[in-house]
Amino acid sequence: MIKRFFLLLFLLTIILFCVSCIASDNIVEVKYRDTPVNIASSKFEYLNTDTSSFIRGAWYDKENQYMIIKLNEVYYHYCGMPEPAWMDFKKAESFGRFYNQAIKGRYDCRKRYVPDY
Repeated sequence: MIKRFFLLLFLLTIILFCVSCIASDNIVEVKYRDTPVNIASSKFEYLNTDTSSFIRGAWYDKENQYMIIKLNEVYYHYCGMPEPAWMDFKKAESFGRFYNQAIKGRYDCRKRYVPDY
């Protein structure tokens, strides 16, 4: 009976550890932001950018006009980015080219509202 209890406790510990590791992958540190963000939140729309050689994913919160983008291994954020810019980004022939021409250097979070999550 005691062996079963400890075996069950051990298995439960392993399961909880694995679940927490998976969940923490969605909580990211964003460069130039003081607090981490859960990009798995229902507030964010995810854009698969597998076709890009340098953009590893993008997430957009329409309500707050807030975008997080992963460039190589670093997450960056953009504030006050209007939804039409996000829609154009999603349709872009080249995510990297569009990012460089229409997003990079704009929507500076130092000058705009940064949402809390």
